[in-house]
Amino acid sequence: MRDTYEIPVLAPPSTSMDFNGGFLCQWVYWRPNPSDPDPDMPGLKQKVTMYMPVEPAAACLCGSGKPYGACCRSRRYWYPICPNPDLQGYSFLAPQQAIFPGVDGRAVAQALWDDVRLHDVEATPARSFWVYWGEPALESRYGILCFGDFELRERRTLIVTAISDRRMRTLLGVLRDTGVTLPAPRMSYDRVQVIEKRTGKVERMPPPKKKRRS
Repeated sequence: MRDTYEIPVLAPPSTSMDFNGGFLCQWVYWRPNPSDPDPDMPGLKQKVTMYMPVEPAAACLCGSGKPYGACCRSRRYWYPICPNPDLQGYSFLAPQQAIFPGVDGRAVAQALWDDVRLHDVEATPARSFWVYWGEPALESRYGILCFGDFELRERRTLIVTAISDRRMRTLLGVLRDTGVTLPAPRMSYDRVQVIEKRTGKVERMPPPKKKRRS
């Protein structure tokens, strides 16, 4: 059964985005595509980026436990965040892949098909693809909230994709739960598009290290 929720509206559309007054937060959704012969295969994925203002005295959304005014407000760059899989807090964007070569494709595919937290949106000899919804799935007006992907290529290579460290840990936990024996993965990391606060210049940089709780 799917739960229904609404993204918290933390600012009206007319609110201007202040580099020193909040965060950009990225949400990812999946929904059926009515124009396809099979709306669920593969369906549509949509990214929604939302500006979330934060008061200086409020807890920083990066999860440091510090007030925003003494934490990310003072950073030189404006880094985007995303919600954690349990919707308890947020993490900095850190796009990454875990690549498992030489897997037992049949065993992996069967284990992922049987996992109620996943939704299979493609199943061909060349490629199988699952999106991680969690249990129960969470639905809003944009679609089902997604926290990562599993892709099986040619029944030999498994690729796990996530946009934060926290999400990747969750997805790797799903694989451990299956009991399927897997080789050690090769990790691949992408840089994140950020904004330099002083100049407004868009750059690509590694995600920031999380500040320790005081």
